[in-house]
Formats: sequence, C-alpha cells, structure tokens
Amino acid sequence: MKQTLIVTGLILLVAAAAQAAPTDVTYTEGDATTRHTSGRQQDTAVGDELNTGDSVKTGDDGLVEMDQKGVTIKVSHGTVFTLMEREQSGQKAPVLSVALGSIKFRYNKLTGQEPLVRTNSAVLGVRGTEFTVFSGADGSTLIAVDSGLVTVQAEGQSVQLASAEGVEVGLGKPPGDKFTVHSDQIDYRKWNDDKLNAMLADPAAAMDSIEATMAGYIKDVNDYAALFKDYSQKLSEERSTMVGISKDKGADEARKYQDEVVNPLMNQTFNLGVNLRFSALAALSLRRFVGGRLYLFLKTRNITHPGDSAYLDFLARFNSLLADFEKSIVPYLVTADI
Repeated sequence: MKQTLIVTGLILLVAAAAQAAPTDVTYTEGDATTRHTSGRQQDTAVGDELNTGDSVKTGDDGLVEMDQKGVTIKVSHGTVFTLMEREQSGQKAPVLSVALGSIKFRYNKLTGQEPLVRTNSAVLGVRGTEFTVFSGADGSTLIAVDSGLVTVQAEGQSVQLASAEGVEVGLGKPPGDKFTVHSDQIDYRKWNDDKLNAMLADPAAAMDSIEATMAGYIKDVNDYAALFKDYSQKLSEERSTMVGISKDKGADEARKYQDEVVNPLMNQTFNLGVNLRFSALAALSLRRFVGGRLYLFLKTRNITHPGDSAYLDFLARFNSLLADFEKSIVPYLVTADI
C-alpha cells in the first residue's frame, strides 16, 4: 500500500510538471515522431508545443528544430531527445536529454539559468553559446564546443571545454582528455558505428559498464524513494497540525503555519519526487537504448548458434539486469513511460 501511495504521488507530480518547460517546434523534415507524457504519439509538426516528459524521435531522414526560451535545439537524424527536469539548489531545473543520436544546441542569450544537458554517460553544465552532443549506441558521449564554455561531469569528475575543444565520455567512466575539434569535423555515423562494433566485439565489457551505471541509478532511486516516503509522512503530519491550529487559534495562525512550515516542506517533498522520477527515467533510458539494443544486436547475430557460451553468459547477466530493473525501477514509472 505504501509503495502504491508513492507511485500515485509521482503520477501527480508528472501531471503537475507537464507545463514546466514549453518548447516550440519551428522546423521539421523527414520522419519525426513526438511521444507525449500520456503515451500518445503523433508526427512532429511545426507549431507543436512540447512540455516536460515529451520526447522526439527522428528517423534516418528526420530533422527537427525547436526553441526553448532562446535555446535553439537542432535534432539530427536517428536521435532520441526528451525534455526532463530535476531539482537543483532547491528549484526545478529543465534538463535536455540526448539518449541517442546527435543534437546541436545554440544559446542565443545566457541568463545564468541555462538548462542542463544529459546523456547516458554525462551531465553538461552550460555556459557556452553553441555546442554539439553526440550520444552513442554503447552509452558513450562526445561533446564538441564551437563557442563559449561547457562543463562536462561524469563519475564525480568534471572537465571544462572552451571553443574548439571536445571530450569523450565512456559509459560509467569519467571524462577523457580534451582535444581540439570542431563539431562539423565529426562524422556521427562513423563514430557511432565504431562504438557499436566495439561493444559487439566485447559484450562482457559492455555489460560491466551497463551494470555499474544501472547500479548507480538504482541506488539513487532507492535513496530518493526513502526520503520521499519520510517527507510525505512529515507533510501529512504537519497538515494535520495546521488543521488543529485552525480550530484552536483561527485561520490567520493556520495560514502563517502553512507559509512557514507546510509549504516549504511540500516543496521539499515535491523536489524529492522530481529527482526520484528523473533517476528512474535515466535508468529506463539506459535499459532501453543501450542494454536493450545490445541484446537485440546479439540475439540477431547469434540466431544460428544460440548455444554459444559467450552469448549464454551475456543472456544470464542481461536477465539479471532486467530483474533488478523490474524490482527497483519499474515501480516508479508510469504506463506511458513503457
């Protein structure tokens, strides 16, 4: 029952956040599909407004351009992009998620409150005006900055990139060494094919990274869930106290207690729910776009020799990963996510 109450609360959080970060579609070309938080899908069209939780997926010939409060987002072919949010310094912060493919970001005006950018292996703090993010099939990330500054964080370490600098981040690894590069010098298809071939050549090493990263998400989810439960209980108690104050001391004292105690606690509880949801969706992205794709590639490759020992070892590890995911992550997702 308590688990159900937590999930119900998260569904309400999702609904409340649906209008948090409106993003306008300004250009489309080729195959592009929008998936809304409700699960409804439609062809992406100029004039569409996307909100937190919505995602855009482009096909092999698809291109989409969007604007979010002065941030131009150019989604290339074969890309999965999602509008997310998380709590940062006590406030909800928009997060632009690149699960797979490549996106060019241009910040027309810096305000100090720029959205974060995340991939399966890194989080970017933006102080730059133009940069491109490449997200690979193996979960790795390549960032190339054309102008301004971008801070790349992964596994507790960070590196700052300036104009004409880039860095690569492997799944479950800290940022690598910086190098000189311009985004137009990078062939995403070749880079991604190389990453995919390396992953298929050594699926055991790939599973090491996937398992370690998933374990981190599960820990985050469990930690946030425990805090969310505690704060929800405290919030219920404080609301009961407020009702008692209203009866004993009147409406003015009750409103004062609400402003000073109940509302701050409600905001803290809400923010914990936002971060819980963010971590659960990050785990879903890893499972779907890295682990799931690896499974499909290996299944196809081994269709004529399903008894291969290396393939069977992979299946055992992958099934264990799925079991952990089902137990620890799925309770904090909604039907439309899956």
